Amino acid sequence: MKASKWMRFIAVFVIATAILSACATPTPEVREVIVTQEVIVTQEVIVTQEVFVTEEVIVEVTPQPIGGELILYACLFDPDKLEVLFQMFKAQYGVDVTCLEMSSGEALERIRAESENPQGDVLFGTTNLSHVNLAAGGLTEPYKGIGWNALPDGATKDPDGYWTGFYYGVIGFACSPERLEAISAECPTSWADLLDPIYKGEIVIAAPAASGTSYTVLGGLVQLMGEDPAFEYYLKLNENIAQYVESGSAPAKMAAAGEYAIGIAFAHDIQVQMDKGLPVQMNFPSEGTSFEIGGISIIKGAKNLEAAQAWVDFVFGSAFQRYHNDVAHRIPILAGVKLAEGTVGLEDVVLIDGYDPTFYAGLRDDLIARWDAEIGITR
Repeated sequence: MKASKWMRFIAVFVIATAILSACATPTPEVREVIVTQEVIVTQEVIVTQEVFVTEEVIVEVTPQPIGGELILYACLFDPDKLEVLFQMFKAQYGVDVTCLEMSSGEALERIRAESENPQGDVLFGTTNLSHVNLAAGGLTEPYKGIGWNALPDGATKDPDGYWTGFYYGVIGFACSPERLEAISAECPTSWADLLDPIYKGEIVIAAPAASGTSYTVLGGLVQLMGEDPAFEYYLKLNENIAQYVESGSAPAKMAAAGEYAIGIAFAHDIQVQMDKGLPVQMNFPSEGTSFEIGGISIIKGAKNLEAAQAWVDFVFGSAFQRYHNDVAHRIPILAGVKLAEGTVGLEDVVLIDGYDPTFYAGLRDDLIARWDAEIGITR
């Protein structure tokens, strides 16, 4: 969706929020009216964005002014895209939002280091391995908000409310046609292809200790091959790796910029580069790929707890869900949210049989320690 359309969207629901605040009578029944993905307000009906649809239930929430501020860790969006969301949220809750960009590994370390005096309120996104590890360490607050209650029991949420998943992402290969032509190669279509010596010095990926994206790759390879064969494979792959970076989305950007032939990244990060008109191709490994459950959780001891809970609920609202999919191409977990054009769904790729990101979250420390000892030490 064009930015101007989303700005019109904001203006509309600022009006809706003002009307709701001014009404002394009970709020009328809230119904969802969508015209070319825009929410409209008429004299007969007030429509707020805090309505989301699952397969069986419509959940309605009337925002209440809170005020104050909110600090998010890990931002998910480019700054200009974030500003749209912040304006939406402030229109409803009167809260000023700040987001500090960082990788999942950096977020984990920062939240642990700040545990005696938390500086952030919400870990916003990143793979659920971050949220699982923080919950295990007693570093997050349980909150069973509207999203948690709407999702069925299972792998997409913590049973005690310590984190809630709101999107999926699948691992893919970002390829630079220019770089591939320069080395007379094609975009790989399998994990096996990546070991071809023709790609030596042409592959970039994040370090698994720093990035949930890269750990998703590592966990997937272990599930696909078994632990020892996966590390044997990674040692061979290491020969072709040009560099390990800190950010999981950086390899997609680097391939799109023609810096390297191949970047291993989430499909949504690759698609964002394609949306910018950059020359990048996307393929997926034929043996199967791994996926993330992107989650959200409230940091234990959050200084702005009420605003943090409101943000978690906001993330499951229809406006956020549509905007998130529209500009970031992440796969919504909530049913009823249509995929934007270009978004790769789970059904569009071969998934590694039996891969469970929540299970592999529990193996993170052990697998990363082994990776550092056997592969990271070689760099």
